[in-house]
Amino acid sequence: MIWETLAPLVGKLVDDHTEAEWRRLFEKWDGHLWHDATPPNEKTSVLMIDANAVTTDGTPDLDALRELLKEHVQATVSDLYLVSLFPYAATPTDTRVDPRIRLAEDLGHVKHEFDLMYDVTPDVYNESQFDLLKETDSFLERLAQGATKLRVHVQSFRGMPEDRIRTVLSLWHTVLHHYKPNAQLVLAYEGDLDVSTYFDVADAICHFDLASHTLLAFAQGDAGRLTDWAKRIEAPPEGKTYFNFLSIQERDPFEKNLIEPSEEMLLAAHSILLSFQGIPSVDYRTLLGVTTPVDRDSLVQELKTDPYRLNVFSGVLGQLNVRRTHPAFSPYASQTFKSVDKRLFTVERTGGGETLVMHTNVSDETVRVNQSGVNLFTGEPVDEIELAPYGYVWVRQV
Repeated sequence: MIWETLAPLVGKLVDDHTEAEWRRLFEKWDGHLWHDATPPNEKTSVLMIDANAVTTDGTPDLDALRELLKEHVQATVSDLYLVSLFPYAATPTDTRVDPRIRLAEDLGHVKHEFDLMYDVTPDVYNESQFDLLKETDSFLERLAQGATKLRVHVQSFRGMPEDRIRTVLSLWHTVLHHYKPNAQLVLAYEGDLDVSTYFDVADAICHFDLASHTLLAFAQGDAGRLTDWAKRIEAPPEGKTYFNFLSIQERDPFEKNLIEPSEEMLLAAHSILLSFQGIPSVDYRTLLGVTTPVDRDSLVQELKTDPYRLNVFSGVLGQLNVRRTHPAFSPYASQTFKSVDKRLFTVERTGGGETLVMHTNVSDETVRVNQSGVNLFTGEPVDEIELAPYGYVWVRQV
């Protein structure tokens, strides 16, 4: 029983529940049929998508969303980060069905085709109001609903001292790995806190600053500050990594912050995103070109007939398809940032017996770079490369 391991942690927190209540909680979840995750690797990528993004007859339809993604992205994307899923809103025809049962049914097909990621959003205003047993039960329920990754935002714990937050995270991290050893607790924090100190209670830590530094690089046509920031990133401990994104649910889509973003600029930005060590997350609003719920058939038709949206969609998936075939893109493979030209963002990744070098032009100028190897997108040998404005190249050294 896991309770013996957790009892010292619970003892450090304000908790009004008895040992018997805690034991009953874990006895309940011990009886669940658990399915472990696959450890993250170069094939791991996340599509962040609103669970209500696709509609049928004007009503959010999780099954229609599943069908759309199964047909168009499943071969490329491994994980769905379903936001706005909780609390689950059942349709009017489900009035006699427990929403939890309906949610389990609707997620049944999805979790067999994708790994799933959810948010954990504890309702905390101060420590005395925090029901640790209830929130741990909710945490485990999300894990049972197919999650292989759970994101916890530190700032959800409003009014709790940092040492208490760390204890809660340590408890949840232990619980998660007890039931799903290969699952991931992803930690989010926006602010000046040195989040790398939280690696002992998390498996991956969000890089909120990546988006702002990337935006600045394109605005200035100069990758210098982005490179300087990247060089300061602390290498994570063994078995730990980062969670990378250009936009996330708390923020506008990345492209909304660019002036007249071209498809070339968006693809260059994703070249930067996918070059970084860590688990990459792509925003559905950028990938699909939508910002509000849309009918499934209308969305497919619009993607086919709008060249801009189609080129962004196929370009990002093309990058992900290349990425998933090279072990140097593992979330745990090493990275080195190089200052080659102020207009270029350059990363070297090493792992699995190979070394890759990625150059991304953040300027509206043509840039020449000396780089020998094999172009990962064309399979052709290269030596001197001419990068068009907002062009990028990924090269395997030979």
